[in-house]
Amino acid sequence: MSRLPETFWAQPFAHRGLHDEKRPENALSAIIAAADAGYAIELDVQPSSDGEAMVFHDYTLERLTGAKGRTDAHTAQQLGQIPLTGAEETIPTLGTVLERIGTRAPLLIEIKDQSEAFTRTDGALERRVCEVIRAAGLTQNCAVMSFNPFSAEHLRQIMPELARGVVSYDYNHPHDDHVDESYRADLAALKWFEEFEADFVSYGALNLPAPATERLRAAGVPVFCWTIRSQQQADAALKHCDQITFEGYRP
Repeated sequence: MSRLPETFWAQPFAHRGLHDEKRPENALSAIIAAADAGYAIELDVQPSSDGEAMVFHDYTLERLTGAKGRTDAHTAQQLGQIPLTGAEETIPTLGTVLERIGTRAPLLIEIKDQSEAFTRTDGALERRVCEVIRAAGLTQNCAVMSFNPFSAEHLRQIMPELARGVVSYDYNHPHDDHVDESYRADLAALKWFEEFEADFVSYGALNLPAPATERLRAAGVPVFCWTIRSQQQADAALKHCDQITFEGYRP
């Protein structure tokens, strides 16, 4: 039986919160705005140098802040003092987000791949994410996923009761060219999904329908998709998936 909470079907997921020119992606303001609007929330986590789970998408700071360098080269305290571009707020911790949102909205937490090649990691970020979720008492309000399928293996070992998923797509993008082609094909085919007992998949909307998602969906596995940017895209995607992650419009 899937550990994915039933509340995850009630409303679509705002991708990195309900962000716009005033509310940066993954900012606490964007996340609260999504909850206020009645949406579920998708967000990303990267580690600080001292092992804290920070709500931030990129491996480096340049795109989203006025600072430079790798995100994981800074402590949580330092990251918490770096202003997000265009806003009077800084990078939040996952703990802060969970404290503010509570059970107001389901949370879909993406652990960014720490190998940067979708291979095995030490599981440190997974452990910290699980610690934060457990401390907040929000196991039934959170699900955790990653493009790295071995993240699901870590989550199964660390917190088996927590819903876990695998993010994927066709892996036909220049930023993945450094990964062996056959390995990318395995990732796109969700090769390790059953082995690591994942509960759901989130697949690139432009790649739906995909053989892997059709196979899993036929077996009763929930299929999410990313990232929808119009109602027309949503209508097309929902023929082949069960839930959407959206941005740039309001479904």
